[in-house]
Amino acid sequence: MYPLLLASIVSVAIVLDRIMVLYRAGQADRASLDILQGLLSDDNVKAAESQCQKAEGSLALAMKAALACPKNRVDRRQGALDRALAREASRLERHLPILATLGSVSPFVGLFGTVLGIMRAFRDISAAGAAGSAVVAAGIAEALITTAAGLIVAVVAVVAYNHLMTWAQRIITDAELNAQDLVSLLPE
Repeated sequence: MYPLLLASIVSVAIVLDRIMVLYRAGQADRASLDILQGLLSDDNVKAAESQCQKAEGSLALAMKAALACPKNRVDRRQGALDRALAREASRLERHLPILATLGSVSPFVGLFGTVLGIMRAFRDISAAGAAGSAVVAAGIAEALITTAAGLIVAVVAVVAYNHLMTWAQRIITDAELNAQDLVSLLPE
C-alpha cells in the first residue's frame, strides 16, 4: 500500500502542477494574440517584438523566435517557429510521462500486494491449523484492498494524463496556427 500511496501523491502533485501551467499558458496566449494582432496589423513590428519579450506563453515565445529572423528569410522564420514550439511543447508536457507510467504500473503493484496478502493469509491459516471460510475470507478481503487501490490510482492517472496531454497539444496547435496567421501579417 505504501508504494500506491506514494504513487497517488505524486500523481496529484503532477496533475495540480500541470493544470496551473496549462491554464496560465492558455491565458497568456489569448492575451498575446489580441495585442500582437493589433500591433502587426498596424505594421508596428518593433512594438510586437517588445511585447513578445515581456509576454509569457507559447504564442509569445514562438513569435519572439519568428520576429528575430530576417524579413527575407521565410524558411529560417518557419524553422525558428517550429523549434520554439517544439521547446514549448516539451515544457508543457513535462512530467506527463511519469503520470502515464504510474497509470500503467499501479495495477501491477496492487496485484502484487494482493498476491503477497493471499500468501500471508494462507500462511496464517496454516499456522492456526484452521481453514474455515471466515478465516479465508478475511485474509483474502484484506489482500484485495491493494488491487482496488492500484486500480483507483491507475484510473485517475490515465484519465488525467489523457486530458492534460490533449490540453497541452491543443495549446501548442493553437499557438502554431495563430503564429502562422501573425507571421502572415508581417510586412514584406
